[in-house]
Amino acid sequence: MSMRHRFGQQHTIRGAVDSATEIVMGDLVYLDTDDIKPAGSETWVTDLATTQGNFVNHFLGIALADHPAGSGIILDFPVDISPMSIYEMDCSEETHEIGDLLTPIKATGNALVANTIKKTTTAALGCARCIRRDPTAKTTAMVRFQSAYWGVNDATRQ
Repeated sequence: MSMRHRFGQQHTIRGAVDSATEIVMGDLVYLDTDDIKPAGSETWVTDLATTQGNFVNHFLGIALADHPAGSGIILDFPVDISPMSIYEMDCSEETHEIGDLLTPIKATGNALVANTIKKTTTAALGCARCIRRDPTAKTTAMVRFQSAYWGVNDATRQ
C-alpha cells in the first residue's frame, strides 16, 4: 500500500532532484545540501540508530510524485512538509498507541527503507507520531510527520 494522504492540510514545497535519483510517491525524503533524496539514500553511519538520527536531522517530508532514475534533473519536485497532514503508512507489524514515535525501518544490508516505518522509544530517532490507537498488531499506521524544515524538529515536543 505504501503512503496514502488521509486528511489534513498539506504544505507543498518544491525542490531539486538529480537525474540519477529514484523517488517513489510516498517515500520519506530528506534534503542533501540542495537535492531531495529518498530515505534509502541516507549514508549509513556506524549503526542503525546513528543513521536514523542523521536522517531525522534533515528529514524533509513525504514525496508527492514519482521521479524515475535517469529521468533528468528537475527543479520543482513536490514534497509535503506539513505536520498537519495525516498519512496512512506501511509499518512493521506492531500495536500502536496515540503518540508513539516512528522512524524508518532498516532494509536488507545497511540502508533505510524509504516507505516503511516502525516504533521507536528514542525521541531523537522519531520523525513521525502515531495518531491512531491500534491495540491489535497492524502493518499500517496513521501518522503525522515533523519535517526538520517546519518549526521545531524535536520529537519530544511534537
